[in-house]
Amino acid sequence: MKILVSSINFYPDHSGIALYSTDLPVYFAESGHEVTVVTGFPYYPNWKKRPEDGRKLFSTDEYRNVKVLRGYLYVPEAASTLKRMLHEASFSLFAGLNFLRAGRHECIVVISPPLLLGLVGTVFKFLWKSQLVVHVQDLQPDTAVSLGMVKQKRLIKLLLNLEKLIYRHASWIATITGSMRRNLAQKGVPEEKLALYPNWIDVAEVSKRKQNIPQGRFLSEHPVAQGKFVVAYAGNIGVKQGVEILVRLAQASRSHEHIHYFIIGEGAARPQVEEYARSKALTNVTFLPFMSQERYFEMLQDIDVLFVSQKPGTGDVFFPSKLLGIMAMRKPLLISADLDSELSTVISNARCGLVSAPDDLDSLLENLTSLYEDKGLRKSLAQNGYEHVKAYDRKRVLSNFLAQISQRGDRSLSR
Repeated sequence: MKILVSSINFYPDHSGIALYSTDLPVYFAESGHEVTVVTGFPYYPNWKKRPEDGRKLFSTDEYRNVKVLRGYLYVPEAASTLKRMLHEASFSLFAGLNFLRAGRHECIVVISPPLLLGLVGTVFKFLWKSQLVVHVQDLQPDTAVSLGMVKQKRLIKLLLNLEKLIYRHASWIATITGSMRRNLAQKGVPEEKLALYPNWIDVAEVSKRKQNIPQGRFLSEHPVAQGKFVVAYAGNIGVKQGVEILVRLAQASRSHEHIHYFIIGEGAARPQVEEYARSKALTNVTFLPFMSQERYFEMLQDIDVLFVSQKPGTGDVFFPSKLLGIMAMRKPLLISADLDSELSTVISNARCGLVSAPDDLDSLLENLTSLYEDKGLRKSLAQNGYEHVKAYDRKRVLSNFLAQISQRGDRSLSR
């Protein structure tokens, strides 16, 4: 089968959705299918294109037996709401041109966000009479509204109508969490069109990598944290993550001289978070830029606890992509999120971390203290996470995803 996968992020982008939008077409190719990827030039997570890509409009290359067609996209230095819209619109326009370059494929898989890419997929579904799969990694309109990033009623209505149109014409829709699936069902998407395929991880590969990473390599570069209990956040520092609560925790626990915090990553909210830490004259927090995958796993090997947070009201519209790797590396989790969110539910059911509601600093400090004082608890939570993550193994998830593509075909064209 000829399968076209389109995503705004693809290797060598190496964080967030890029991990899955890269591995999905690679798995299809490994399974014997002819696969083309339509994407943009690399820019994430640093929000900066490579110098050699600055003036390019198109390129063609290959990655692990996948043909890769890249097109221009505007990458703003400071990602405001308007600039993000221009960023996604530029990518979607050139993605459409690259669909033409690719030629007809029997199946189109578009990875959302950006939402506009679904419109490109819809157009080519009818031009090519192809199956269209919308793989939802983040419910973009809901996220934008819940965080107040989009406030104009007309624009909100336009986004919701666009979303409705795309879902109506999709052959079927894959979501990564049960809450996302329920959200779409409540919006009127027929149940028979909805499928749940969580994000995945190669558990055996991560276990092998863990065994081969020398202990202490990361901390050897940060003497301030050596011999201490280390809590780390690593990922996007944006509005929806609410990372400022970790700085408040660092302030509340500053009397514990043997606890140190790392905040690793970039994002729109990093300047404010960093300035807040400076204003409190905190010496127990270290800020670091985004890391390569290799450095990221070295960090995971050395730290004691991983911190993950979500702003209130966002728990059903996005899900932290890094969670599975943390579990597979056998690290306990400290969570700040709505107690009824998908994130909190997964962590509580798996018994792999301790959960506090957003802005509940007292509960968060209590959970931190429990992890700090009880090594047995940390070990138990870490092992529970490792056992739980086996249900998300790469082969199990992606073989079922591919089977549905092969078996389902395009039912919507017959309506």
